[in-house]
Amino acid sequence: MEEGNRRRLLGWAASFGPGLLFLLSAVGPQDLVTNSIAGAQHGYRLIWVLVIAVGARFIILESTARYVIATGESLVVGCRRVGKWMVWLLFLAPLIKRHFAGLFHVVLLGVAADILLPLPTPHSAVIWSLVSWALAFAVLYWGRYRFVEQVSKYAAVLLGGTLAAAAFLAQPDPVEIARGLLLPRLPEADGAFGSLIVLMGVVGGAAGSISNLKYGAFVHERGWRDPGRLREQRLDLLLSVSAMFVMLAAIQIAAAGALKPAGLTAEEVEDLAFVFAAVLGDAGRILLAAGLWTAVFNNHVTSAAGYSLMQAESYHRYIRPSAVIEEQDTGRGAAHLPAYRWFLCYFTLGPLYVFFTDWKPVWLGLVNGAVGVVLLPATILVLLRLTSSKRVLGQYANGPLSNAAMSILAAAAIFLAFQGAAELLSGSS
Repeated sequence: MEEGNRRRLLGWAASFGPGLLFLLSAVGPQDLVTNSIAGAQHGYRLIWVLVIAVGARFIILESTARYVIATGESLVVGCRRVGKWMVWLLFLAPLIKRHFAGLFHVVLLGVAADILLPLPTPHSAVIWSLVSWALAFAVLYWGRYRFVEQVSKYAAVLLGGTLAAAAFLAQPDPVEIARGLLLPRLPEADGAFGSLIVLMGVVGGAAGSISNLKYGAFVHERGWRDPGRLREQRLDLLLSVSAMFVMLAAIQIAAAGALKPAGLTAEEVEDLAFVFAAVLGDAGRILLAAGLWTAVFNNHVTSAAGYSLMQAESYHRYIRPSAVIEEQDTGRGAAHLPAYRWFLCYFTLGPLYVFFTDWKPVWLGLVNGAVGVVLLPATILVLLRLTSSKRVLGQYANGPLSNAAMSILAAAAIFLAFQGAAELLSGSS
C-alpha cells in the first residue's frame, strides 16, 4: 500500500469515535438476552427484524447528529426549543432509567467475571463486581470523554470478536440464515416467552428510544459542530450501525445454531454462558462469559458518560443556570463542567446497594426492551419537530422522505407497543 493511501486510511479510521462509543452504549446485556431468546425460540426467523430496526436507528441517529452539526447547538439546547418540559424530561428520565440499568450491570459484571475466573471464595462474584466497578469508575472519572472514546475502539473489537466466534462455533445453517435475513416471517406463538414480547425486546434493543439522544451528545462533545463534518459523521454512523447489526445478528445466529436444536434457553441472563457451554463446551462458556462481561462493561461506561454529558449541560444551562456553561459554548465540551463528575458518581455509585438484593430475572431484559419501544414514538416525534424546521436548519432540514420514514417508524412503534401490551394482559388474565 502506498504511503499516501496508508495515511489516508489511518486518518479515516482515526476519525471514528462517536459512533463506536454509541455502539457500545447501545449493545448491552439486554441485547444478549433478547436476541439469545429470539434465536433459541424462533431460530433464524427474526434476523430480518434487525435489518429494519437498525435501519430505523440509522435514520433517527442521523437526524440527531445533523441537528448538532448544522446548528452547532447541543440537543439539550434543541430540546429547549420544544419547551422547558422537554428539558425536564430529558433531565429526569435518564436519572431513573440508568439507575435501574446500573443495578443490573453491577451484578452482571461480577457474575460474568466469576464464570471466566472463579475465585476460591463464596464471595467471588461480589469481589469481581467491585473490581469491575472500580475499573469502570476510574475510566469514567479520570478519563473523561476522549479517553473513553479511545478505549471504546478496542472494546468494540473485543466484543465483536467474541460474538462472531460464538456464532461460528454454533455451526449455523447458511441457507436458513439467508432465509431469515431475506424472507420476513412472523415468530411462532410458542416458547417460554410471548412471541410479541420477544419481538418487542429485539426491536427495542436494536432501534433504541431516548437513549438515541446520546449519539448527538457524543457528536457535540467530539467538536463536530459545522456542516463540513457531515460526511465524516455519516461514515462514522454507517460503520457503527453496520457493526451493531453484525453483533446482534451474531447473537441470534449463535443461539439458533446451538440452543434451538437442543431445546435449550436461558432462565436468567447469567445462565447464558452455562447454556452455551452445555452445547459448545468450555469454548462456549468462555466466549459467552467474555462477551457478557465486555458488553456490560462497555454499556455501563459509555452510557454513564453519554447521559452525564447531557445531564451536566441540562443542569448548568437550564436547571441551575451557571456562568461555567460559557466555557462549554466555546468548545471545551460538557465533560469539563463541574456537574459532569457529579452525575458520573450518581450513575456509578448509586447502584452499589444492589448487593443487598437478589434482583436479576431474565424478564428485565425483555421488559426493558419493551419499554424502549414505548418510549420510541415520543423520541421520534420530538426529533421530527427539531429536524424538520427549515427556520432552524435551513437546507439541512428533513426532506419529505425523512419525515415520512420517521412518521412511519413512530406509528409502527405505537402499534407494536399496543399489541405487546395486549399480549401481556391476555397472558396474565
